[in-house]
Amino acid sequence: MKLLIHADDLGNSRSISDNILDCFGSHLPLNGASIMANGHAFDYAAEEFNKLNGNYRLAVHINLMEGPACLSIDEVPLLVDKQGYFRHSFQSLFAAYYVSSKNRKAIAAQVKAEMRAQMQAVAKYLPPNCELHVDSHQHFHMIPFIFKLLMELHQEIPIGYIRIAREPFFFHIKGKGILNYFGLNLIKHLLLNFLAKKCIKLLKGTHIKSPDFFVGVLFTGNITIESVTKALTVLNTKHPNQELVIEILMHPGGASKEDASLWKKYPHLVEYYCSEFREKEKALLKSPALARVVKHFEKPRS
Repeated sequence: MKLLIHADDLGNSRSISDNILDCFGSHLPLNGASIMANGHAFDYAAEEFNKLNGNYRLAVHINLMEGPACLSIDEVPLLVDKQGYFRHSFQSLFAAYYVSSKNRKAIAAQVKAEMRAQMQAVAKYLPPNCELHVDSHQHFHMIPFIFKLLMELHQEIPIGYIRIAREPFFFHIKGKGILNYFGLNLIKHLLLNFLAKKCIKLLKGTHIKSPDFFVGVLFTGNITIESVTKALTVLNTKHPNQELVIEILMHPGGASKEDASLWKKYPHLVEYYCSEFREKEKALLKSPALARVVKHFEKPRS
């Protein structure tokens, strides 16, 4: 197995970025992060990331759900409110495009333009002619029309890797683990696995790489060493003779109380970013236990 241990939300705020950056190190398993071009600390985070010693991956974290758009209100009026802040959830953007044909072309054009702007912003911090790695906040890019737009943008801005959230189903009911099977995480898991099939078809013939499997939806907000081990064990058992590439998503970037005011337009996100689970995931990323698990599953086959 090749494991891509990845952290999302770099650049969203200074404290979130500092917590993520603190998880990189020669003895630590984290080897990549996704950065939000419209984040409150984008430039700071990108500059600090480039100071790291190591061959780490920096991906574009397409964001269409929170914060100010990179483009002006006049350029993306169907995506933002009167202050230029994104106003759609995954569900509402999905519905706005598919339920009514009235604004379909305009929505697609505005989404494409905003994604282009975000990709170009991140590309400025990467080496010349570097192919982009792309994923998105709350997996928006897996909405079929958005994924198709990314395939179009690939002709302008080469994409080398794109996240596809194709996650194996596994049971881990120790402690609070059972709660993950009775809430939104299970619904997201099923929906994204369904959408993953469509995305994989769209990738054919593009030479864009993607992970064989993904871990990080079913236990979002509650990832533990046991859940990671269980997911990898299931994949190792089902695919014993394959050298799989598996992306494991974590959120070690907890926000400080001082940064909470940054999300005053999205009060429901304050708890999300200030959650104690982010502190726990940071501790997990820095723990010898996770490093041992990664080493175990990445060991060469005999």
